[in-house]
Amino acid sequence: MMMRAFAALIQELKTGKGFSSYGEIVEWLKKEHGLDIEYGTVYALVRYGLGAKLKVPRPQSYKQDEKLVSE
Repeated sequence: MMMRAFAALIQELKTGKGFSSYGEIVEWLKKEHGLDIEYGTVYALVRYGLGAKLKVPRPQSYKQDEKLVSE
């Protein structure tokens, strides 16, 4: 069961949407696979075991002019 969840996690990380936090991965593993894994374990597994980094878009200023950015 753990290997199936691990394979599903790898697939989920490869998709474009991914996760925005390691806590979100912990919740996903609990909800989708019934695994209660600690945050530190998930962080070490994803960051060092898989070599993956979570992709989170950088914030943009609300003052930014969209016309100038698109040019």
